[in-house]
Amino acid sequence: MTPTHLVIEFCAEGVAGRARLEWASEPLICQALVDATPFVVRSHHAIYSGSEVAAVCPDLGQLPSNTATTEVAVGDVAYAYLLARDHYGVENDFAEICWFYDRDARPSMFGGPFPVSVFARLERAEAFLAASKRMRIEGAKEIRVSTQ
Repeated sequence: MTPTHLVIEFCAEGVAGRARLEWASEPLICQALVDATPFVVRSHHAIYSGSEVAAVCPDLGQLPSNTATTEVAVGDVAYAYLLARDHYGVENDFAEICWFYDRDARPSMFGGPFPVSVFARLERAEAFLAASKRMRIEGAKEIRVSTQ
C-alpha cells in the first residue's frame, strides 16, 4: 500500500506534524522520501527565509521537480537541492526538506529567493507549527521522518 502521509516529529518533544503527500504533482520526490524513511536528522531554522525550518537529508540526491516555486503557504512541505559551489563553506551538494510555519515565509538564500518543490501539506498541525516557530529561539532540533 502506498503511504499517503509523511510524519515529521520533534524527537525530544514528541510533537509531530502529519503531511499529506502530493503524489499527483511530485511523484518522484514523494517516492524518494517514502523510500528514505524512516530517518532521523537535525533540523534548523532557515535564516534567510522567514518562517521556515529545514533539515538536510544527504541520501536523497538531486531529484527532478514539477513544481519549483518561491511562493509557499503555511503548512507546505518542500524539497530543495543545493549545490556546494553556490554556498560559502559548504563542501558537498545536499538535499533538504523544509516546511513553512507562518505566512511571512519565502524560501531564500543569501542571494535572494530560492525555488523549492512542494511535495506535501501539513494537516491540523497547530502544535507542530508552534514548535517550529520556537526554533528561532531554541535552536536546532532532532527530527524523525516516517510515513503513514
